[in-house]
Amino acid sequence: MAFLYPSFLFALAAAAIPVILHLVQLRRAKRVQFSNVRFIKASQEVTASQRKLKELLILLCRICFITFLVLAFAQPFLPGSAAVPTSDKDVSVMIDNSYSMQNLHAERDMALLTFAVDKAKTVFDLFPPAASFSILDNNSISVSKFPSPADARAALDNLDFSSKSQGKFKSSGGHFFFFSDFQKNNFTPSSVNQFDSVTQVHLLPLESGSIANVYIDTVYLEDAFIRAGGESTLHVIIQNAGSESIHDIPLKLIIDEQQVAALSVDLPANQATEAVISFKVSSNRSSLAYLAVDDYPVEFDNTYYFVLKPSQTIHIVEITDGNNLDLENLFSKERLFRYTKYQTSGVNYSRSGEADIIILNGLKDISNALATTISNYIQEGGTLMIIPPASSDINGYDGLFNAAGIPARVAASSGIKSDLVAPAADNPFFRGIFADYDRKMQMPSAVRSMTWSRASDNILKYRGGVPFISRFDRGQGQVYLMAAPLHEDHNTFVNHALLLPVMYKIAISSYKQEQQLAYTLSANTIKLTISLTSEGEGIYKLEKDSLSFIPEQQIRGGNLYLNIPPDLNEAGIYKLTLNGKTAGTVAFNYDNRESHLEQYTPEELRSIIGTDRKNIHVYDYGDAFSVKNEFEKRYFGVKLWKYCLILCLFFLMAEIALIRFL
Repeated sequence: MAFLYPSFLFALAAAAIPVILHLVQLRRAKRVQFSNVRFIKASQEVTASQRKLKELLILLCRICFITFLVLAFAQPFLPGSAAVPTSDKDVSVMIDNSYSMQNLHAERDMALLTFAVDKAKTVFDLFPPAASFSILDNNSISVSKFPSPADARAALDNLDFSSKSQGKFKSSGGHFFFFSDFQKNNFTPSSVNQFDSVTQVHLLPLESGSIANVYIDTVYLEDAFIRAGGESTLHVIIQNAGSESIHDIPLKLIIDEQQVAALSVDLPANQATEAVISFKVSSNRSSLAYLAVDDYPVEFDNTYYFVLKPSQTIHIVEITDGNNLDLENLFSKERLFRYTKYQTSGVNYSRSGEADIIILNGLKDISNALATTISNYIQEGGTLMIIPPASSDINGYDGLFNAAGIPARVAASSGIKSDLVAPAADNPFFRGIFADYDRKMQMPSAVRSMTWSRASDNILKYRGGVPFISRFDRGQGQVYLMAAPLHEDHNTFVNHALLLPVMYKIAISSYKQEQQLAYTLSANTIKLTISLTSEGEGIYKLEKDSLSFIPEQQIRGGNLYLNIPPDLNEAGIYKLTLNGKTAGTVAFNYDNRESHLEQYTPEELRSIIGTDRKNIHVYDYGDAFSVKNEFEKRYFGVKLWKYCLILCLFFLMAEIALIRFL
């Protein structure tokens, strides 16, 4: 047994006071005159014996009262099983305030964050007022220290949810308490290894009532183009993370504050469901939109924000000798394509360099000037498509391939056509092309006039696996190769139904739409195209209602690169402004990793951490769980001052009873 304040033990000398009073009282003698004591002698002996016993019991009660009163002030305790580090006065409390903590507690009708704050407040009672208290959360960049437990509790009361996931642990010695739901999707048990062996780490899991949650996972357009006044199709992937099916959950699409679509969706358990919504954008300006579902209690991911920006025209330049299929009729059917055709003898190199895609269609000869222009065009981010000629008399292709870094060559074909194989059903290039996919569909056949290797992606193949159309990524640009001429004598692809969608897809891939529908707040850097610039030193800002942020920014190659500010943690649509003028709009959503609510149990955490890290302690949860009791037993043992106080009151009452009734 040890004492927290052993200096109070000097007060035990006060136990001598009742002894002295007792001895002084014994020396006092009173003479009583009696006529005859013969008749009361026996009664006198019995009374004296009782009186002596009573006085001794009263003396004992008084000594015990003073003794236990002094011991209560000295605060005795039985030392715990774990050694208390020398830096036990450095106390850090970290609260996981990510949005997954909106989930309800298993046995309390309150959010996990509220429950964590209440439990964290009990930690400050374990340490003397002179201890150094620190509070961290997912937004913490530096440690916030507080001079007193009262200030630390007030800071906890002001804690709110954050879009940031689990913050970085900061090893500071002493004691580190971490309250969290320990999501399997976010928490990495190995992250606690950054603590040294001196820091006592206390992991306190919070049990959620359910891991069921519905959230909008992905939103994309079926067609990459948004046409003003035309109908577009939006695909929405909704995830049901619960173990029970949900029927008729409402899904709403709001564009420019007007509801344009609403439908009910059935969500099977633990599955993603795709919903398809048709809509129209009436103007050529950007439209602000969001999708909404109804789900409780985790509501942060019920809304998905995005921006619908009408597409710009794609400029297509074809350079041809006129021997292959004429592509003008092919691309003129789509009004978003702006088509220009040059003969090799009259190429406008300056206008060709401004094109989104250049198609070299059946050229017999590629000059050095054209090869140099095309090579520079690819390096600057352009898209090139090469279709070989039907003739066997060709020149200049090797120089172009070498300049572009493409392992390909053009050679005379044998004239034997080989069938193509049907594309894979999950090939993203063909997404949205097939209404009903049939692997046994009739495919075209073609000769092989061009061969290559090590492509970035093979779009179509011959039987046997040799590529027919492939894509090569070269820096910011890309190159498409077709193995056969677009001539009906060499390639039946010219008369096949796949020709139009494949050529359209290749042209669409050149579209330099840098801004996505939406971004996540967890992204570090985003890339935006800008139409508004400043001649001086203008500063771009992100603004929403009364909020304004100045992100780290850089303009490179006509694009604006923004680092998302750490304080920007509210989803929504933000205006991008330059010197007070609107330069664009950007939509931000929460990271859907927070929507997966499955968590580690205390047993799983202990199993993963192992038994080697003696300074890492995992506590059980439950309604009867108490951080204070568990921690006191482990590090301060069993405190006995309460028992001393109880005994003190017991002997005081015993003394009163002896005087009153005995």
